[in-house]
Amino acid sequence: SQFDRLFADGDTYEIGGMKALAIHTPGHTPACMTHVIGDAAFVGDTLFMPDGGSARADFPGGDARTLYRSIRRVLSLPGEMRLFMCHDYGPNNREIRWETTVADERAHNIHVRDGIGEDEFVKMREARDATLDMPKLIIPSLQVNMRGGELPPADEEGKRFLKVPINGL
Repeated sequence: SQFDRLFADGDTYEIGGMKALAIHTPGHTPACMTHVIGDAAFVGDTLFMPDGGSARADFPGGDARTLYRSIRRVLSLPGEMRLFMCHDYGPNNREIRWETTVADERAHNIHVRDGIGEDEFVKMREARDATLDMPKLIIPSLQVNMRGGELPPADEEGKRFLKVPINGL
């Protein structure tokens, strides 16, 4: 494998002398992970800033109910735990941000703050996802992601191709 290590839920490891914990947080995709290092958790696409809510759950293998349960796992971490987002869309033209806390998410997240139950979240997430177009690069992304970041193999002429259906998604 081209990877030094593949992580499973609950695996611990060291990075730069710091202890870290891998938490499997599927829902956006089946492979999503959160990594807790010290007082910080790197949540990938599982969760967004409080005014951005949560990741979509309609990608291949995604599931809104699974996403809710994963988010609640993240939000069960200590309130002062810093959360680092994978990306931010800056809703309402606010400045881009990348850091919040568990306490802030639990109090203010528009999709999953405390008091929003699983069924309510699933209904909202599935309705919202039904209105979203697939990202323009989803087909090429899937082909590369399925190969662990590698491009497809070369053909007999040494050329690599990403296949894009003209009538797909």
